[in-house]
Amino acid sequence: MRHLTSALLFLTILLFSACGGDKAPATAQNGSAIDAPVGMRLMTWRYLPQDKQIIQEFEARYRIKVDVIIKPMREIVAAAQAGNAPEADVLWVPTLEDATRLRGFEVLQPFFVDAFTNGDVADRYLDNQGYYAGLTRWTMATVYNPKAVTAEEASSYRGIATAPNRGVRLGVAHPDSSGLAGVISGLHSNLNPKAAALWAEAVYKGATGGTFGSDNDQMDRMLAGELDMAFVSSGAATRWILNGNPQHYDAGRLWRIAIPHTEATDLNFFNMTCVTMPVNAANRNMGMAFINYLYSLKVQQTLTDAWFEFPCQSFSEPNSYLYNYQGDVGVRVGAEQIEANIPMGWALVNQAAGQ
Repeated sequence: MRHLTSALLFLTILLFSACGGDKAPATAQNGSAIDAPVGMRLMTWRYLPQDKQIIQEFEARYRIKVDVIIKPMREIVAAAQAGNAPEADVLWVPTLEDATRLRGFEVLQPFFVDAFTNGDVADRYLDNQGYYAGLTRWTMATVYNPKAVTAEEASSYRGIATAPNRGVRLGVAHPDSSGLAGVISGLHSNLNPKAAALWAEAVYKGATGGTFGSDNDQMDRMLAGELDMAFVSSGAATRWILNGNPQHYDAGRLWRIAIPHTEATDLNFFNMTCVTMPVNAANRNMGMAFINYLYSLKVQQTLTDAWFEFPCQSFSEPNSYLYNYQGDVGVRVGAEQIEANIPMGWALVNQAAGQ
């Protein structure tokens, strides 16, 4: 009996050794597939701790390793303009304008996943040709000091443009790093072209020190007392206030965030943090699986909690902090309508900059 048991043990060991190539890769304590080969490449301009958590859970589920490439958007866009597509399977970009520019440089390919066809994502957040999809949505909002700016001024596009006439110090980031062109696009298509041109010119002339830097730079200027109002991404503003810096949090308690609308038609124009797929994706199938995963209820909840932007998944709830905004992010004007007019928006930006 003892000899039989030893023989069986030897045979078992032999069989497991022969099948060793089929075993699942070892996983770290957090569940990530640490020993797995790289199965997908994600390029992004920003990588938060919550983003890392999402990646690790995806790695554990598919038993692959995700190579995360962090690169500034200006470098991604410059490379695309030179004809070099991003070396990745999936690309996250911060604005609809970025997705539109990259598409124009022909460095993106269309993709469709189950989340788009089963109703998890509304059509208003999708490109009908499949070149981009909104992960989360946000809008250009006004962060203002209520001691210097009225709620009425902060809550309308007209108020933003005219407030500097009475001495309000307005901060606006450079159009390359904000959603300014998207707003101008919305005004152009849904109000009238002349109004959009006048608004772009007024904002350019009214911006204290000109349009420069990033949204975070404008928030820093607010903190330093150089501005009374900043026209910035709602998500960027909220992340700045809640980034753990006590000074930022205290300032946020004194300031207000308003979502502006057109006075005539009561419209607000959303923007989106988008997911795209480069043309030279080496693992298109895994990239599609990852994109589909991003629209699961759990992941969308993590994204809205981390980015302080509204989810694009139909059944996710926004982070509760977003209910503190004055006004609502409009959804009547879809992403495709904004996208179609972004070239005109950029033309008006350039026209205003040249005056």
